Amino acid sequence: LREAGAREIAEVRPGQPLPHGDALVVRADAASAAEALHALHAPPRADLPREGYRLAVGRTKSRPTVALEGADGEGLFHAAQTLRQLVTEKDGERGFAGAVVRDWPTAPVRGVTEGFYGSSWTQQQRLEQLDFLGRTKQNRYLYASTDDAYRQAAHWRDPYPAAQRQQFRELAERARRNHVTLGWAVAPGQGLCFSSAEDRRALLRKLDAMYALGFAAFQLRFEDVSYSEWHCDEDAQTYGSGPKAAARAHAELAGEVARHLAARHPDAEPLSVMPTEFYQGGDTAYRSELADKLPPGVQVAWTGVGVVPRTITGGELSAVHEAFGQHPLVTMDNYPVNDYAQDRIFLGPYRGREPAVAARSAGVLTNAMRQPAASRIPLFTAADYAWNPKGYRPQDSWQAAIDEAAGGDAQARAAVRALAGNDSSSVLGGEESAYLRPLLKDFWAAYDDADPQEKPSLKRLGRAADRLGDAFRTMRTAKDRVPAALAHEVGPWLEELARHGEAGEHAVRMLTAQAHGDGGGAWDARLAVEKLQAKDGDGPSATVGKGVLADFVKRSLKVSDSWTGADRKAGGRHRATAQGGPVARPDSPAEAAVDGDPDTAYRAEAAP
Repeated sequence: LREAGAREIAEVRPGQPLPHGDALVVRADAASAAEALHALHAPPRADLPREGYRLAVGRTKSRPTVALEGADGEGLFHAAQTLRQLVTEKDGERGFAGAVVRDWPTAPVRGVTEGFYGSSWTQQQRLEQLDFLGRTKQNRYLYASTDDAYRQAAHWRDPYPAAQRQQFRELAERARRNHVTLGWAVAPGQGLCFSSAEDRRALLRKLDAMYALGFAAFQLRFEDVSYSEWHCDEDAQTYGSGPKAAARAHAELAGEVARHLAARHPDAEPLSVMPTEFYQGGDTAYRSELADKLPPGVQVAWTGVGVVPRTITGGELSAVHEAFGQHPLVTMDNYPVNDYAQDRIFLGPYRGREPAVAARSAGVLTNAMRQPAASRIPLFTAADYAWNPKGYRPQDSWQAAIDEAAGGDAQARAAVRALAGNDSSSVLGGEESAYLRPLLKDFWAAYDDADPQEKPSLKRLGRAADRLGDAFRTMRTAKDRVPAALAHEVGPWLEELARHGEAGEHAVRMLTAQAHGDGGGAWDARLAVEKLQAKDGDGPSATVGKGVLADFVKRSLKVSDSWTGADRKAGGRHRATAQGGPVARPDSPAEAAVDGDPDTAYRAEAAP
């Protein structure tokens, strides 16, 4: 309410009279909210599931009214997040748009994994991520940092240092405020004796310690464990070797952990296991043995068929569900993680996952990038999908995600759109620089039709050049306009975007000058383009607009070569004229002109 502009808020207990006047009344207590919802023609509560809610905005008894009702505390919290989205502004006054909503999630668990390879997020970045999860109605944060030795083979037995324990407590409090469950993933397999009672007790003690710090969901990870390598002689004697032996060891340990959690921490979430075979399709000896030996209720994590699959279908989920003996599946999607392609940031929308995946998974978790603020663009869309996959519209959700990442400033929104629009393709699909392609098409069509003797054709070219030039200008200036946290994370990509934007501006200026027969202006612009091209490869590796931005500049230079005569074979409609030839300037060898022949001069200048 304060973010929406409320200056005074008075709390009225049930049964007390409302203050006089026409102030907005917000009803969030069960009794009066239900009455107001009925008056505002909201659908009945009926069998509203967990985390569901009803919300209505309108007028009751001649007063502006908001009514919120949740199926539980989480549902009421989610209703408040939807109310946040209904803020409108008119004539300088802010309020809430009229609406009637009955809503609930499809996937019971929706959230994010911090599981990328490389340096972990900072404490502040994690706190901000938890706030983001709350705003987007997600309810799980799985801590699986590969940079943390205390959850892996090296030190999984050891307690965390005091300072890190305090950070976890702070995360737990922030998670509680956002109705998010903290999860902790442990990967002890490469430094554990499965048949050792002492090692098992050490693992249970560590899990108890993490529960005391505020973690309420746990995952055992065996994805990097070899079938043929044990870490004590007793395991080889107890289990033997091969996939079935490994599966028995994994299942036995998981069973003991699951029983311990149920007995000691009955409010903890069900245990999940990331098996060694977490992405393969179909039935295998390992999967069959694991399914047979895992206790009922233990969940199994998978990533789809493939480590980073282009699509995940309901049929694939059903087949894997069958292979794991009907154990509930947690879909842990490796998007938008970019540790395998560090020159890329994946900012396109979540796509290629059928609605059945969200509806029939025990949870849907997406694996974030090293860049947390940038990750929130695709993660926003993944949250939309997991909440309502049948109504999910990737492009609409993506535009909303960009607006959320940019904040309220129009220039910032344009800058973030340019960044995301030129970093939107991935293994999941998507067309890079899709918003730019129609502008490029229109510009080339106008250029090809332009005739110096036909003013209408030049005006058409001018309009197309202005639109395309504006888009390139937004790219060039984006690094100064995106929010600071995002700019700090994606500096190399913003620099590369600026370089492509500036090169594009000069290329448009070069081609427009050529169409007008302005050889001097065209040459100046070409020199600027070539100077920017020479910077290609400078600084950290960052790829933006792959297959579009650089290709536009290359095509422009090739057309320029054709126009100047440097590339006779390419032909070309626009030719330099005596009036439009080069003029003397410090960086132009005008003395190469012979008898005022501009083609001769351009050939000399184009040939180093």
